[in-house]
Amino acid sequence: MTRDDSDLLVHDVIGRLFEEPEPMHRTDLADGAIAQGMAASRRRGFAVAGATLSVLAVVAGAVTVAGGVRGSGSGDWSLGTDSGKVSGGAYESDAPTYADRQREVVEQLPGALRPLLPAGVTIQDVPRPGAIIDMPTGDFEPEFTLRWHGIDCYLQLDPSGRNATDVLDKAGAKPVAVAGGSIRTAPGHGMTWYEYAPSDLAAPKIYFMIYSSVQGTAGPIDAAAFQQMVQAPGFAKVRQLLDPSVPASAAAVRERYAIEAKINAEAAKVLPPGFRLKLNPGTPLGFELVGPNGVNTFQWYAIPDDTRAVDCPVGSLCYRAPGANGKVTQAHPDGKGRFGTYLYGAGTAPDPLFSLEVGGVPKAGDTTGGVEPGKPVETAPQGPGLTPQQAMAIVRAPGLAKVITDVQKLVALS
Repeated sequence: MTRDDSDLLVHDVIGRLFEEPEPMHRTDLADGAIAQGMAASRRRGFAVAGATLSVLAVVAGAVTVAGGVRGSGSGDWSLGTDSGKVSGGAYESDAPTYADRQREVVEQLPGALRPLLPAGVTIQDVPRPGAIIDMPTGDFEPEFTLRWHGIDCYLQLDPSGRNATDVLDKAGAKPVAVAGGSIRTAPGHGMTWYEYAPSDLAAPKIYFMIYSSVQGTAGPIDAAAFQQMVQAPGFAKVRQLLDPSVPASAAAVRERYAIEAKINAEAAKVLPPGFRLKLNPGTPLGFELVGPNGVNTFQWYAIPDDTRAVDCPVGSLCYRAPGANGKVTQAHPDGKGRFGTYLYGAGTAPDPLFSLEVGGVPKAGDTTGGVEPGKPVETAPQGPGLTPQQAMAIVRAPGLAKVITDVQKLVALS
């Protein structure tokens, strides 16, 4: 993971916890390129990938639980004998999902692009951590690292084409005829946008953007190199991979089940009876909490060495309702399921601050109760969220920090 990825992840987590902007301090060209792209997209959300303890250690000195009376608060925090049951296959679908297809694209795209790239340009098989979700559309926009003459450049897909067409149109980019269609390119501000438009109007166009980590570098693919790429026989494989009408293969569905089996071998150590995890069908970097009454989007974090105050007594469970500037209050065991963020810190080193974020099912253009955007493709019923008792059982489970780390590694695309 690069320094840029760590910065984005930290800002994302701090923003989720405190509902206030965390200022960016980096001013290099790559940040400028990212800022340009985000402005063009009008509104985007960063999907947190691989949010492990090793990554989140960079927020040391950024978060703390304020001093106070130790203890869990008054009331009965037991789960009771009837916590509900859910079968291993409940709310699961054998049909290919949007996330299944995106995992497949990420795994196969580097191999498809490699023989098409200009001489001296290489591409890494593993995507960069912290991929982008386009908020209005829910489109997943993975990013890959290109290496060129010792310089890192980054290729980011633009499935909807909204951002690319904005830039290309404003730049007055003219179509250049190629076999089977036309291309347009528009360089500027340390990045270059690319469009391939097939002659068959019913076939999908292809859009992506490349920017460099070194100021003043034009990038490895000019208009002539792009024209050679799209006219090469191997470009047909790239087009097939990026065609949204092509469903995920049966192998991708089997891979999803295999990942979930590994996830739940870990999650079972800390989740209350009647709960398990499954991969989110609408966003490939997320997962969902499956309970007796439905599913909820779910994210959890373990933030070590906290020093920034949260108005919550140590050793107590606190809660923040969804929405901007939500106030953190101490939670009480009322047995009511709810969306929002639960926070818990034991207040003793090296214990981290735990954060559990529970939301609704994904809807494009919506942060689903503070969790993450995605495609509106979930067919399972929406669950009621977590009760304070269930949240307390999770945050007090032995070994939770390691389980969070291990689960996030399994969810992250590789």
